[in-house]
Amino acid sequence: MKRFISAILVTIIALISLSGCLGKGGDYVAEIGNTKISRGEFMVYLIEQKKNFEEQGGSDIWEADFDGVSAIEVAKQNALDSITMVKSAVKQTDSLGIKLDEKDISDIDNQTKSLMSEFSSEELTELSLDYDKIHSILEESALQSKVYDYVTSNYVVNSDEMNKYIEEYKKKNAGEFNTYTVQELFVQGDVEGSNQNYTKAQDAYNKIKNGADFSSVAKEISPDLNTNSKTLDINLYGEDVLQSIYKTAKGNVTFISATDGYYIFKVNDITPTDNTDKIKELENQYTESKKQQIYQAQITQWSGNTSVKKNEDVWNSITSF
Repeated sequence: MKRFISAILVTIIALISLSGCLGKGGDYVAEIGNTKISRGEFMVYLIEQKKNFEEQGGSDIWEADFDGVSAIEVAKQNALDSITMVKSAVKQTDSLGIKLDEKDISDIDNQTKSLMSEFSSEELTELSLDYDKIHSILEESALQSKVYDYVTSNYVVNSDEMNKYIEEYKKKNAGEFNTYTVQELFVQGDVEGSNQNYTKAQDAYNKIKNGADFSSVAKEISPDLNTNSKTLDINLYGEDVLQSIYKTAKGNVTFISATDGYYIFKVNDITPTDNTDKIKELENQYTESKKQQIYQAQITQWSGNTSVKKNEDVWNSITSF
């Protein structure tokens, strides 16, 4: 339950801190079934989407679009989908025999009081958030967590499928599981209409590939270049460069034509690293993703006949956050 509660708490704090920038909270944004979703409640979920988007694409993500739809519109729809999921889950609690116990209620009481004490009444009023609304949001988050645990409780990991998932990840991200010792020669890309540097790089590559000393060939092109073996820093190169290196066997050489120029790498050594923690992380990711699929399928079934109507004027007024 804590994973849901903690995320909501952080989001509410961030939301209230931005209250002056987000407009009045009294108007409802959408109606799910017979329940009207206020701007304040909607913004709690939208701020959570903001965090998720920026974790994936940084602050520049808001300049992008997805199949012609702006990032902010996608985030708004995701927020509405999340609220619909929560409301659909909470609606099932009576039939599933799920409820909050005294400790749950006590924790939520304390969390709500703590939040209320951090902000002024003006800040809370700005978004039509009060004790009861914040308490209700936290209660629903806690109930959804219990429903999630109930729905996914019988899930059993398929070891073969999980191992396949991990092996595919390791193949694509070999630099996280091995230390690569390489020598590198970089030749600047050509100006438009010229292939002089490409030809120079290809000639050097062919010499090294056919047995010439890497350092000697590299110094013919760049006398001051440090051509000593070094540990590959995977944070310095694009995916196209890394994938080419990962496909290169120990002792072999690869040539890469990238957007910024031409790379030649000789892979001198590949040493496996201790990746116990990373494997455990991937196992947890795999298990959680499968549980999410099960839960999403169940929620979709529960919410199939639930009407969701946007208040278009308020919805369209939310253009930034």
